[in-house]
Amino acid sequence: MFNRRDITVTWTRRAILFAMLMLIVLTPATLAQSQRFVNLYSVWIQLSLRGYPQEEIESLLRNMDTQVIADVKNRLRRTVISNLTLKKVGRLYLRSRDTDDLNIVRSTIETELRFSGLQNDEEIKMLIQEQFGIDLTKF
Repeated sequence: MFNRRDITVTWTRRAILFAMLMLIVLTPATLAQSQRFVNLYSVWIQLSLRGYPQEEIESLLRNMDTQVIADVKNRLRRTVISNLTLKKVGRLYLRSRDTDDLNIVRSTIETELRFSGLQNDEEIKMLIQEQFGIDLTKF
């Protein structure tokens, strides 16, 4: 009546269905249910937007791995350079004719540095000088 092969196929199908059902049930539906991952870049940006200066942010994150913090700073530097490029700061600086034009350029750069929390970072200042030809020591 029942073939041995039919019974084996039926049990195999049931096992596959059970495994798929368990996979669906046990997999977290959202990231909120999975373990929390701390994104230091987001933490740094949030703290800088709340008004924390660079020194306080670094002291709050002093227990983190120094390589991770260096990576975050490099990413922030690239973001600042990218934002200043999009705002055409180099072109504004070259076309400036009076102190008001220079104040606009200075204000734009200071705003980007403050929002990124890199007010006292010497590397970003050197990058800005290399990229746009703007010597920030003159401001």
